[in-house]
Amino acid sequence: MYMNQLKPMIIVLLMLTSALAGCAGTDGAEGMPGPQGETGEQGPPGIQGETGSAGADGQDGANGIDGQDGANGIDGIGVNESRIAELEAELASKDVIITMLLGNISDMEEELDAVDNVIEMYYMMFIQIQNDMNDLESNLMDEINWINNTVDWAYMDLHGAHLEYANLSNANLSNANLHYAYLHYANLSNANLEYANLGQAILVGAILVGADLTGVYWHDTTCPDGTNSDDNGNTCENNL
Repeated sequence: MYMNQLKPMIIVLLMLTSALAGCAGTDGAEGMPGPQGETGEQGPPGIQGETGSAGADGQDGANGIDGQDGANGIDGIGVNESRIAELEAELASKDVIITMLLGNISDMEEELDAVDNVIEMYYMMFIQIQNDMNDLESNLMDEINWINNTVDWAYMDLHGAHLEYANLSNANLSNANLHYAYLHYANLSNANLEYANLGQAILVGAILVGADLTGVYWHDTTCPDGTNSDDNGNTCENNL
C-alpha cells in the first residue's frame, strides 16, 4: 500500500530532475545547413487586362495676365565731332602723300624711258662702230693682199704688226723682222721666211704649208698648233 503511493512520487521526481538537468546542460552543436533548393523557373506572363475607357476632356485654361510695358530706352551718346574732323584731316594728308608718290612714280617712268632711249642709241652706235671696224679690217686685208702682190717684204721691220688672217702666200719675207707679230690664221703658204725673226710671234692657226723656214729664228714663238717653240726643241717646224 505504501509502495504504491511512493512510486508516482519517484516518477515525478525523476521527471523534475531530468528537466532541471536539461536546463543546466550545454547547447548542442549547430547542425549542417541543408542544400539550397533549385531556383524556380519564371512563370509565363499573365494575360493583359482590358483597355480602360477614355478619360473625360480637361477644362480650358484661363487667359494669362498681360505683361507690363518695358521701360523707355536711354538716349544715344552724341558723336564726337572733333574726332571725325581729326580723321578727315589724316585722310586728307594721306591723299596728299599718295598724290606725291604717284607723281614721283610718273617722273621715274619718264626717266627710265629716257634711259632706255639712251641705251638703244648707244647700242646702235656700237653696232655702227662694229660694222666700221669690220669694214676697216676688210680694207686692211685688201691693202695687205695688194701690197703682198706688189711689195717686197724682205728685210722689212714688221715688229708687233697685226697681220691676222692676212694672205701672205708666196710673199718674200726673208730677213724680215716679225718679232711679236700677230699672225693668227695668216696664210703663209709657200712664203719665203728664210732668216725671218719670228721670236715671240703668234702663229696660232697660221698656214705655213710649203713655206721656206730655212734659218728662221724661233724663240718663245707660239706655233700654229698652239704649243711653244721652246718646248719643241726651239722650233715650230714640227708643230705647224
